[in-house]
Amino acid sequence: MSKQHEPHPMNVPGDFYVVDQCCTACGVPTHIAPETFATERLGGDCYVQRQPTTPEEVDRALMVVRCQEFGCVRYRGTHPVILRRLTEAGEGDQCDAPLPAGIRPVLRNHVSVEAQRLDTRAWESAAVLERFRLWLTGQQPNYRTTHIKRSASSASFSFSWTENGFHEVTANPIGDVPGRWLLQHAGNIPVSEIIAEWLKGAGELGAVQWYSQEEWERGLPGQAHPW
Repeated sequence: MSKQHEPHPMNVPGDFYVVDQCCTACGVPTHIAPETFATERLGGDCYVQRQPTTPEEVDRALMVVRCQEFGCVRYRGTHPVILRRLTEAGEGDQCDAPLPAGIRPVLRNHVSVEAQRLDTRAWESAAVLERFRLWLTGQQPNYRTTHIKRSASSASFSFSWTENGFHEVTANPIGDVPGRWLLQHAGNIPVSEIIAEWLKGAGELGAVQWYSQEEWERGLPGQAHPW
């Protein structure tokens, strides 16, 4: 490990660590993964107080790596799935181990979902997007949303968390079997992450599979996460 990435002395041993004298007290690690990260004192440096042990905790730790401001949180493990996910998210530089060959950053902006209850199988595409739009209105930061537009069997609306950066999301039925939809957008990884966060708690929808445009068009297998 290079001197540049010297770990903070309060890190517990393990794959995730915070670089010493790097933290700016941004609050991102303790907000996203409070079970993994702590701070020395109010406004002090953060460190890894406990390594993640469950898939959900690993997901949150990886989200910290992707969302942090200055690259202070790093991964020194060798798990191929984690190395692949961080590389696909454009965070390969945050890994100490060699990256998997042939893996590159990828935007998965297509997600297929299926109705999990009989009463939701008859939903139109607009009803699916309305659930997402209502979820956004109850989140922080305050999201701005447009009205849902309908066109034949498809529907769309846009949302933003900045003044002018609206992102359109479109829903279309998949095939002739009721209760399956494809949601897609032309935005960036954060847009996919916001949709993924909504789907985690959307009990009426499940069988979530994420695809890049190429993966979807070529009929390749999807995956449970955007990255």
